[in-house]
Amino acid sequence: MKKVLAVVFSLALTFAIVYGLPMLRGDSSTVKANIENETSLVKQEILSYDDKEKTYEKIYYKGKLIGVISDRDYLNSLIDAKYKDYENQFPNTQLGLGNDVYIVSEKSYANFADIDDQIMNYLVSHDLLGVRTTAVEFSTEEGVYEIIYVKNYEDFAGALEDFYTNFVSDETINKLIRGEAIESPSELGSVEKNVVMHEKITTKEAIVSPSEIFSDKEEIYKFLCYGRNEDREYYTVREGDTLQGVGYYFGDMSPRQIVMLNPDILSNENQIITPDMKLNVTYYTSPITIEVTKERLTQQYIVPEVPEYIEDEDLEVGIYEVRVQEESGIRNVLFEEKWINGVLESGEMLSETIIKQPKRGVIAVGTKQVYLVGTGSYIWPVDNPEITCHWGCYFGHTGTDIVNMYEKYCPVYAVDSGTVDTRGYRWDMGNFVIINHNNGIRTMYMHLNVPAYVEEGQNVTRGQIIGQMGNTGSSEGVHLHLTFEENGTRRNACNYLPCSMLYQ
Repeated sequence: MKKVLAVVFSLALTFAIVYGLPMLRGDSSTVKANIENETSLVKQEILSYDDKEKTYEKIYYKGKLIGVISDRDYLNSLIDAKYKDYENQFPNTQLGLGNDVYIVSEKSYANFADIDDQIMNYLVSHDLLGVRTTAVEFSTEEGVYEIIYVKNYEDFAGALEDFYTNFVSDETINKLIRGEAIESPSELGSVEKNVVMHEKITTKEAIVSPSEIFSDKEEIYKFLCYGRNEDREYYTVREGDTLQGVGYYFGDMSPRQIVMLNPDILSNENQIITPDMKLNVTYYTSPITIEVTKERLTQQYIVPEVPEYIEDEDLEVGIYEVRVQEESGIRNVLFEEKWINGVLESGEMLSETIIKQPKRGVIAVGTKQVYLVGTGSYIWPVDNPEITCHWGCYFGHTGTDIVNMYEKYCPVYAVDSGTVDTRGYRWDMGNFVIINHNNGIRTMYMHLNVPAYVEEGQNVTRGQIIGQMGNTGSSEGVHLHLTFEENGTRRNACNYLPCSMLYQ
């Protein structure tokens, strides 16, 4: 597997190993300057002057003179001896000048005091010596935006492989390597079609201080997850907690995302979490962007038209009778989804296939107020529904939290016909509306973005837009809190809606 993935990474990464970065033994450039007028970082005296000019080598750090070198070979030998301190950690390389340290040659009549030992001490004490290693550069079309230094490039490749597999399977990577076509899903579920990294990664040789080098795969993996960000947020699990509930309270993360953030203690999204377990709930702030394209085949109900209501003089006022039982249709819908570092960014419908046509119902009523009585058949209050927090996903949660997977502030529909009982605003419910379906059922719609579009006492039909999803009141994110109430008792919405179809 490692060899196979090495191939894809060699295709995905552009190697530009650039040799010849100047070490201390490199050639110096000759410039003319007034060598006596510079103040050195290491105190150095002029002992005398000669009649003839001589060439001296000067060592600088970030444009500031450290001192004039008396014996280049001697200073080299001091650096070679210092390498023994790093040889076990960084074998088979050599020690040289670090970043922003360089040597130039100049001519002068002066004779300078020998301070080579003091120059060496300055280089060591200020961490200005470095070992030859690999620099990994991250860039976009705008240029390089990040550089890290790694002890072994193999560690970087392995960490990048592990980071990739947070978002895409080994099977998909292998198929892409082999150039195999990945077919659209023929059964309900999703298929990974492609994976790309937005950024470009190149490598070159560099000489840096050992303190700047990532020494192992684990350090590199953490960098790929969080970049330079050292802040972490943790949550201690309490009795009754679920992965779904924890994710809901920390940025609407899915159980899968919580698992990816805690690979050392979580193995799958169905795992039961126990009290006192400490979970990392800080989502990725990665310096790279992994985009995975998926196709998802889902099955949806096709809601029939609102039933045809006919008056029947033989029925008493307030009595209704179903003459033709309505039936929902079924369609298979293929979506293309774009996932960025494990987060669903967008979805677009590619095609749909009608499996069963809907059938419109006919209801006979003994009153002209035909919309006061609900049909008893309920529809989802939003398109492309996904449940983010089930009934009881945390203590006291007596509702079902629903979002539209592909539209944040989406329309909210009446799940059945009825009469608006109450609308308004409350600190915990936010903007809300309650519909009485006049058959023992009331439904409540909470956290609307703006006041409900319908008025108290107004008749509404099933599927009518009654508001917009929002984040008002006591809410931790944009969603609709839907509650069913039957004869005054709150019930689980999944007793009335086809929740099981969402997970097929």
